[in-house]
Amino acid sequence: MNSGELIAVLQRLRELGYKHFRYEQGDVVLEVDVESSGGVAQRRSRSAHATAPAAQPAASNAAPQSRADSDLIAIRAPMSGTFYRSPSPNAPPFVEVGSRVSATDTVCIVEVMKLFNTIAAGVAGTVVEIAAENEQAVTTGLPLIWIKPGA
Repeated sequence: MNSGELIAVLQRLRELGYKHFRYEQGDVVLEVDVESSGGVAQRRSRSAHATAPAAQPAASNAAPQSRADSDLIAIRAPMSGTFYRSPSPNAPPFVEVGSRVSATDTVCIVEVMKLFNTIAAGVAGTVVEIAAENEQAVTTGLPLIWIKPGA
């Protein structure tokens, strides 16, 4: 990737509102983290530990939605893809039933075409149910995790 292509990619990510982006091709990893690096791209060689990918639009598409019959909030899949409970196969899950979360805490990842989208809780509370299985294919709008707000 030349510098012109890199600049075009970074500009497009900014237009789309992405906070985090990770791209891998061969032994090259391009990772952008606007929140922690001020939008500076980090480019490095692949390592065995470079498995915690993340991509997330600034305005989360996984807006929490309540169950009609209770006070629980669903964190729903913002897009169709593969659901992951942890950042890598050997890492512990982001959350378990009983975990307390803040609105900005990452609760899972949904992978779409090698783009790993981190999903934030969107609400402070306690995880009461994990509705999807790890590595399960999920569709847009499917409840992934149920949270009791404020608890």
